[in-house]
Amino acid sequence: MGKDLKRWIAAAALTVAAATQAQVLDEALDAPARAHVVNEFARRLTAQHVDPARAKAAADDIRQRLARGEYDQQTTARALAIRLTRDVAAIAPDRHTYLEYVPYDLADERQRPQPPVQSADNFGLHKFETLGAHIGYLQISRFAPLTRPAADAAARFMDQAADCAALIIDLRDAGGDGQAMGALLSSYLLEDRRSYFFKDKQIHLHDQLDRSGRVVEEFWTSADVAGRRYGGMKPLYLLVNDRTSGAAEAFAYDLQQYVKRAVVVGSPTAGDARVSVKQRVSRQLQTSVAMTRASNVITRANWEGTGVQPDHMTAPEQALNAALALAQAAIGR
Repeated sequence: MGKDLKRWIAAAALTVAAATQAQVLDEALDAPARAHVVNEFARRLTAQHVDPARAKAAADDIRQRLARGEYDQQTTARALAIRLTRDVAAIAPDRHTYLEYVPYDLADERQRPQPPVQSADNFGLHKFETLGAHIGYLQISRFAPLTRPAADAAARFMDQAADCAALIIDLRDAGGDGQAMGALLSSYLLEDRRSYFFKDKQIHLHDQLDRSGRVVEEFWTSADVAGRRYGGMKPLYLLVNDRTSGAAEAFAYDLQQYVKRAVVVGSPTAGDARVSVKQRVSRQLQTSVAMTRASNVITRANWEGTGVQPDHMTAPEQALNAALALAQAAIGR
């Protein structure tokens, strides 16, 4: 076989592979396929969403739009995902409810991206340092799922703060779904202050409730933790901004509400207090529907939509300086 022919075959193979990949990258949807996606999304909204009234209104709306032919021009997975997400969000806005397009075949496990290695960034526990006279600074980039290695990393991370006179925890840009990690970290920062004589070893922080108000998951501090605790009395400051989301918001809200344990500094957070479930609906589309909502044990409310409101409002880029000044004043330095 000549070299030119070999090169042509190789080029042809690459062309076919590229064409196949292009087809996979944006699934074509005919009228029946679009109807299936819209109706199935509407069904899941009605049956599963944590806010039944708004979800039903959104489901009715997209069914009516389908019947009027408003989705006739959305002939690919990507285009339909953008349009349906926009239409649903106009009636039932939340960060967890949308139609998601993915650039691979959901039915083929080999094409799914590999999940990130959780320990690669020390489970989101970014750094510890001291600022001036005995003021600790902890930076958290995300709240990872709580595993034994993650708990061990949290113990090493929090142990460094035990000798500090004041502590600043930086949650700016932090997110993640690890609410259990947030509860574990809270264990190093809280103690029962409801009674002078009788102190519980564990503190109930918040729950996740389903659409009927039933508790589906509880989050408590741990009675026993590895390493030393910072304690429940020394000054504590949390830095937040509009990209502080998910489990980071739960952590901030719980510490703020429990007898004002923490002073929150910065700007309002993202307002993300729900948890979703994703389900495949076509080769390249999956629905994401918010199925539970947080409920703080003290307020019986959450931060959905409004965000955690800072006690000391300031521009996020100035939050560290503001918290440092507050900490220095608190410890008399």
